[in-house]
Amino acid sequence: MFSQNIATILNQLQHDFDEKATANNQANKGKVPKRKKASRSKDEIRRRQEELYEKTLKEINELLDAYYAVLSRKDAESIGALYARYSSRFQDSIVDQIRTILEEAIRKKVFIPRENVFFDLAIRGWKDRRPGLLALRKKIEAAEIQTFMVFTTSRLYRRTYKALQFVEEELVERNIRGIFVKSNIDTVQGDHWRTIFQALAANDEAQVRIYSSHIQASHEGLFVRQMVHTSLSLGYTGEVVEGEFTRRQLPRRKIVIDPDTARWIVQIFYWYVVDGISITAIARKLNADEDAPAPAKSNTGLWTHKLVRTHIENTEYRGWWQYGAKETKWLSKKDYAHQIPRDKPLKEGQFEELRIIPDDCWYTAQEMIANEAGNSGRKPKDSTSKPRPRLLRGLFVCPEHGRKLAVGGAKACVMLCPNCRFIEVHERPLFTHLNRELALKLTCEHLTDCVRPTDDFVDTILNVLEDYVGLLSQTEPAIVESLQSRADALASTIEFNRRNPGVSEQEQRKTEQLLKELRSEQNEVFAQLRSTESALAVSLQTPSREQIIAFLTATSDLLSQSMTSTDEIVVRNGRRAIESIVKGKIELYQMGERAKSKGWLQGRFLVDVPAYVLQQLTGVRISESSTTNEVVIDYKKSKLINEQSETAKRLWDDGLLHVEIAKQMGCIPSYVTKLIQHWHDQRGLPQPNNKKRRKLLINKQQRTPIYKQIANQVHELMEAGHSNLEIARQTKTSDTNVAKAIRWWHEKRELSVPTAADRRKQKIERALAMLDGGALLTNVATELGYSARGLKLALDKFAKDKGGEKTDFRSRRGNAKSGASANGKDSPSDSDTV
Repeated sequence: MFSQNIATILNQLQHDFDEKATANNQANKGKVPKRKKASRSKDEIRRRQEELYEKTLKEINELLDAYYAVLSRKDAESIGALYARYSSRFQDSIVDQIRTILEEAIRKKVFIPRENVFFDLAIRGWKDRRPGLLALRKKIEAAEIQTFMVFTTSRLYRRTYKALQFVEEELVERNIRGIFVKSNIDTVQGDHWRTIFQALAANDEAQVRIYSSHIQASHEGLFVRQMVHTSLSLGYTGEVVEGEFTRRQLPRRKIVIDPDTARWIVQIFYWYVVDGISITAIARKLNADEDAPAPAKSNTGLWTHKLVRTHIENTEYRGWWQYGAKETKWLSKKDYAHQIPRDKPLKEGQFEELRIIPDDCWYTAQEMIANEAGNSGRKPKDSTSKPRPRLLRGLFVCPEHGRKLAVGGAKACVMLCPNCRFIEVHERPLFTHLNRELALKLTCEHLTDCVRPTDDFVDTILNVLEDYVGLLSQTEPAIVESLQSRADALASTIEFNRRNPGVSEQEQRKTEQLLKELRSEQNEVFAQLRSTESALAVSLQTPSREQIIAFLTATSDLLSQSMTSTDEIVVRNGRRAIESIVKGKIELYQMGERAKSKGWLQGRFLVDVPAYVLQQLTGVRISESSTTNEVVIDYKKSKLINEQSETAKRLWDDGLLHVEIAKQMGCIPSYVTKLIQHWHDQRGLPQPNNKKRRKLLINKQQRTPIYKQIANQVHELMEAGHSNLEIARQTKTSDTNVAKAIRWWHEKRELSVPTAADRRKQKIERALAMLDGGALLTNVATELGYSARGLKLALDKFAKDKGGEKTDFRSRRGNAKSGASANGKDSPSDSDTV
C-alpha cells in the first residue's frame, strides 16, 4: 500500500533522527546541557507580571520618598501627574524615565502625589487601551491635576495624530499644562509648541518605520544565509557560528535540524497520514506523553487542535522557507494588530538540508486536511441517545442546487436539501428525506461489492495497471509537464482571486470558498506530481496478482467494519478509502411519487477502483482510469419478502436444497419456492424448473445416501471378487445400492465404471492365477463363489474366446486328495517325512 510506503519512509526518518539524537547525547556527555526554553503558562506569565509590577512600584516609591524630601506640597506651584511606558518585556526603563521627570518637576516646582504616578509595562505605543493611560484619563476628567509630565512624545503615542489629539483635547482644552521633558516641549509656550510637537512626533513615527525597514533588510540577509532571525519551529535549533555575534554580543546561530524534536514531527505525520488518527487525538497523545516537547509559541505548554494543524501545514518541514509572508498592520479603531498576507513574501527559498518530511508525504497530509470533514452539528442532549453515523458526512449533494445535504428530522435521523424545503411539493427536486442509517448501509454494501476481488475484476485491474505503467515509462516527461502546467494554472487562478476578492460581503464569502476549493485541488495536483516524480525516480513495477487480491480483501473488510465500528481510526480510514474510490460526490434524484412513503431517492456516483489500487500500491496518482464505472443505488427500504427472497436466492445459488434453505431461514420448503419465484418475478426473469435444477445438484438429498456411505467398503469387497449379491449380504443392503455405490465410487475419481463382463474377466484371471499356483478347482470355486462345474464351464469358455485349449482337470489332479498338489507330487512337508 502507498500508506505502507510512506510508513517505511517515515520509520526510516525516525530511526535516523534517533541515531543522531543518541550520537549528540554521547558527544555532549559531561558537558553542561543546553538549557531548554521552558513553556510559560498563563498563571506563570501573570505571576511574572505581578512580580515585575511590585518590583517597579517599590523602586518608584524610593524615588518618590527622595523627591518628597526635596519638594513638599506647600512649596509647589501646581499639582501634577506623570506617565511612563516601555514597549517590550526585554526593556526596563520605567524607573529611569520617572527619575528624569521628577528632577524636572523639582525645577518646575510641580508636586506629583503618589497616586498620580501612572505607568505601563511592556505595552506598545500603538495601543490605546493601556491600564496606566486609562487611569490617567480618569484623573484628567476628574480635574484633579494642573500639570502633566511625560518623558518624550513617543512615550505617549507612536502615532502623531493620536499624540496631538491627546494633548489638544485632554490637556490644552482643559487648561492643563503639558511638559515633555526630553523633547523640551511646554504647552505654556504659546502656539510655538505645536510646531515642535508635530515635528518631533512625526520624526518618532518615521523613526519606527525606518527601524522596521532596517530590521527587515537585516533579517533577509540572515534568511539567505540560513541564520536564526526569528523564532524557530519545532524540529529546528540554532548551531553556534564561531566568530559571529549579534548586536547584543550573543553568538550568531545557524539553523539546523534538531534530532530530539524532529522525530516528534515525523511521529505527528505518521499518526496523521499512516495511522489515520485525527488531529484532536494527536494533540491528546502528545499531551499525555511526558517525553513529548511543548509546542512552539504556546503559553500553556499544551498541544491543541490548532497547534497540531499548524505544524502539519508548516512548509518548512518540506524545506520551503519564507520570510515576511505576512505583514502586521495596526488597526487603530479596533486597537489591536492584524496580520495580513503579502502579495509575495519578502524572501523565500528551498533549503533541502532543512527538510524533515518528504514531498509526497507532506502533500498527502495537505490533501487530507483539505478534505477533512468538520465536526459540525450539535451533540445529543441525553447520553442514552443513539449516535448517528458520520462516515458519509458531506458526501451527498442535491444536483439541482449544488448543496450538500444537511442533517435534520427527529433525532437527526435523516438528511435533506435546505433549499428544497422552500419549494412547492410538486416542483421540489428532492421530496423524500434520506434516512442516514439506510444510506450508510446501502452505500457501504455497494462499495464493498465494487472492491470484491473476483477473478475477472482482478484481471481487469492488472490490465489497467500494466497499460498505465507502460504508458508512464514511455511518456514520463509529458505527464510531469502536464501536471506542472496544471499546478501553475491553479497557482495563477488562486493569485487572481486572492487579489480580487470582490466588493460586497457576499462576493468575498464566495471568493473565500472558491479559494479553499482551489487550494485543495492544488494540493491534490502537487501530491500527484510528487508521487509521479518519486515513481519515475525508481523502476515502477506492476503489483502482483496476490498483492492486488490481498489489498482488495483488506479494503473490503475495512468498508464492512467502518459501517458499525465505533473506533475513530477505523472510521477515518474507511472514510479515506471511500473518498479515494468515489469520484466527486453522490448526487441524489427523486424517484417514485412525491408523497409520503411512496417515493425514494436514487444515488448516482462514479467509482474508479483501478486508480485507487494504483495509488495505494505504487504511490502513483492518476486522475481517472478507463474503467470508471457509474454506481446507481436506490435508497429505499425493501419489503420483508424482498429481503427474504435475496437471502433465499443467495442460498439457492450456493446449491442448497429447498429443505436445507427452509431449515436455515426457519420456514417451510413451500415458502422457499415462493421466495425464489418472487425473486425472479421482480427482475422479469422466467421461473426456474426445480426438477431440472435438482438433477444438476451435486447433493440431491438432505442426508448422505446409503450407497455413498458404503462406497469404500463395497469397492474393497468388489476387488476381493465378491458378487453384488454377496456384497449386499455383507453390507446388509440391496444389490441396487451396491451397484450405485460401485458407480459413484468410480465416477467421483473420474474412473471408468467396471461392467459385469469386466468383473467376470477379472474373476476368471484370478482363478487362473490360483490354479497356476497349484490350488484345486474345488477350492478355487469355493473361494470365488462358483460351483466346481460352473467354474470349469467358465474357464472353458474363456479359453475358447482366447483361442486356447481346454484344461484337463482330471489328469491335472492325479491321485492327490484335497489339500495336496494338483500335479500328483508330494507337498514339501510330505517329502520331508519320506
